[in-house]
Amino acid sequence: MRVLGYLVVGLVGLIVFMVANTVAMLPAGEAKSLKPASYDAADARRMAENLAGAVRYQTISHSLDRAPDHKAFKGFHDYLVTTYPNAHAVLEREVVSDYSLMYRWPAASGTAKKPIALAAHMDVVPVPEVGLADWPQPPFAGVIDDDGILWGRGTLDDKGMLIAVMEALEKLARAGFTPDRDIYFLFGHDEELGGDKGAAVMAGMLKDRGVQLAWLMDEGSAIPDGIIPGVKSPVALISLGEKGSVTLKFSATDDGGHSSAPKDYTAASLAAAAGVAVTENQYPLVLDEHLESFLKAVAPEQPFLNRFMIANLWATRGVMAGELAKSPTVAAFMHTTTAFTMMQSGTKTNILPQYAEAVVNYRIHPRDTVEGVVARATELIGDDRVTVTKMSEGREATSMSDPEGAGYKAIADAVKAEFGDIPIAPTLTVQGTDARHYGGVADGVYRFMPLVVGKDTLKQIHGTAEHISIEALARQVSFFETLIRGTAE
Repeated sequence: MRVLGYLVVGLVGLIVFMVANTVAMLPAGEAKSLKPASYDAADARRMAENLAGAVRYQTISHSLDRAPDHKAFKGFHDYLVTTYPNAHAVLEREVVSDYSLMYRWPAASGTAKKPIALAAHMDVVPVPEVGLADWPQPPFAGVIDDDGILWGRGTLDDKGMLIAVMEALEKLARAGFTPDRDIYFLFGHDEELGGDKGAAVMAGMLKDRGVQLAWLMDEGSAIPDGIIPGVKSPVALISLGEKGSVTLKFSATDDGGHSSAPKDYTAASLAAAAGVAVTENQYPLVLDEHLESFLKAVAPEQPFLNRFMIANLWATRGVMAGELAKSPTVAAFMHTTTAFTMMQSGTKTNILPQYAEAVVNYRIHPRDTVEGVVARATELIGDDRVTVTKMSEGREATSMSDPEGAGYKAIADAVKAEFGDIPIAPTLTVQGTDARHYGGVADGVYRFMPLVVGKDTLKQIHGTAEHISIEALARQVSFFETLIRGTAE
């Protein structure tokens, strides 16, 4: 009985400690609201008209085997020069691989500060004919409607951000601002195709010239509002890295024959079993320090039980990981994902197939590698009759940049100045961006779009009815002006 008593006292003491820890670490608070936008309406309208003009240049990336539209891309280059004369008077400009643009704003003499860079891309994805009827305005007409909405491909991804940067530069140059460090502006032309001729080449040029950036910021995450379950506050998510990818083919061969006399396996069953083997053995889910930072950022507005779980992750991490992973979207941030996407075999219902293949796509977390994925799949399948091959070389995940780094802090400060005291947290980008090419020439690489996004916004990127409000564009411009002044003044 005495032992039982000790156990009860110990358990009560533990609970008291955990409750106290919750109250001390994560006190209750209210959901945060966005700071109201402050901008001159006429000036914002002019900015939107400039973005509308940019949208009209159909700088489409169709495919790797189709050359860029020379007239469209060169026309866009000239448009930037004529639209932003003050910026171009202070910037050094280079055309890279015929269509990408590398700008440098030289620092005042005598600086010892490392340069920084802002990246964006001028190319856009095509608009399928099948979806044209669902656009309220033609996708390349650059129409601003009576509600102050600019419709067009690229308004979100990524001409809107590129033009916002140029608007900020024009404003700063006109005011006589001179940075106290070099600032590079790296505008790729083939991000939608992987960036190998644009961003990759510009990164190589910086390396050859001995340029090491303190940090670089590109597109990526944003400020979701009303998207994250259980979170009422808009949350600024600053991405520290991005996933890689590889697609594996599991193939099997057999003699074939008539289906009336089958063996206990077929080429189809072997390939299918391989696909099932990796699908049913997903990578472990990890609630890492970055997801923990996010949870703590949004914790104050959570009910006490949620705050209790978050404050005491040393004891609740496994349970929390399981709860978070119930959302496939959240789970994607916690591990390398495995998706059995395609299966091919057979020519007729009564013929045993001589060949079959299963195709599985992996999105690789920075903890893992392409070769590690191949090795794990081979081990899980464990069948010499199945051949595991990469359908392409794959793309490694990037490293994760420091959430305590100067770049992260500069972005966070600019967020607070423009959007108010909203939660800010690190995250991981699950899509590919040009930023991955700059890891070797920057101490930190961050991905963030100063844009508040709702449930419908994500559907527009690469989708139908892409648009941006005049107010959202004005806020982007203000953010970039603040960011540049805050880190280079």
